[in-house]
Amino acid sequence: MMDTYMQLLSTPGTYLAGQADQQHQTVQQSAQQLMEQVHQQQQTFQQQAQQQQEAFQEMTRQVLNTYTQLFNIPLSYAQEGLRSARFPIEGYDELTVEEVSGRLGGLSVDEIRMVRDYEERTKRRDTLLEQLDSKIRGGL
Repeated sequence: MMDTYMQLLSTPGTYLAGQADQQHQTVQQSAQQLMEQVHQQQQTFQQQAQQQQEAFQEMTRQVLNTYTQLFNIPLSYAQEGLRSARFPIEGYDELTVEEVSGRLGGLSVDEIRMVRDYEERTKRRDTLLEQLDSKIRGGL
C-alpha cells in the first residue's frame, strides 16, 4: 500500500517534470526556428543589397558614358566643321583661271566639286566652270 501511495504522490511530480521538459523542448524548437528565420532574412537582405549595389554601379556607368558622349558630340561637330571649312585650294579668291587650273591636278572629284560649287557661287568664270565640269564628268 505504501508503494501505491508513493506512486500516487510521485505521479504529479513526474507529470510536472514531463511538462517542464516538453515546454523546454518547445522553447528550444521555437528559438531554433527563429534563428533560422533570422539567418534566412539576413541572406535575403545581403542579396538584395548586392543587387542594389550592382544596379547603382551600372546606372553610374551609364550616366558617365552619357555625360562623356555629350562632350564628344560638340567636339565631333567642331572637327567636322573644320574639315569642311578647309578649302582645297589655298588663296583661291586671288588666283587667276590659269593658276587655279594648275592646282586641280592633285584634287579628288569631291574636292573639284567643292571648287566648282564655290566658283559658281562667287566668280562665275565660264572657262573655269567648263574645265571643272569636264574633270568631274571624266572622273578626273
